[in-house]
Amino acid sequence: MFQELDTVTLTSCISQENTWEIPDYSPLLSNGKFEGGLVPGDVGVIVYVQGGGECFEVEFLMPDGYTVAIATVYPEQMRPVADGDNENYRFREESVR
Repeated sequence: MFQELDTVTLTSCISQENTWEIPDYSPLLSNGKFEGGLVPGDVGVIVYVQGGGECFEVEFLMPDGYTVAIATVYPEQMRPVADGDNENYRFREESVR
């Protein structure tokens, strides 16, 4: 169902401890506002399919293209992005540079 470069929306939380890359500039680290990790509604792009679709590496981005986090996400934790999803809404006010 899912494949590389699909845009997806989280349907369950992924804690910071369960992400495998969070850049130093990520808003998940820079203040307490986003503490706790990724939440339902966060939008990302599948960058790698593992095990024929058992799980996926998903990159979550800020509107300016900088990475918020990369996480391993299972199919039951996401859905295809739909009309009306507020893409990257939580991270719109954040700026890296």
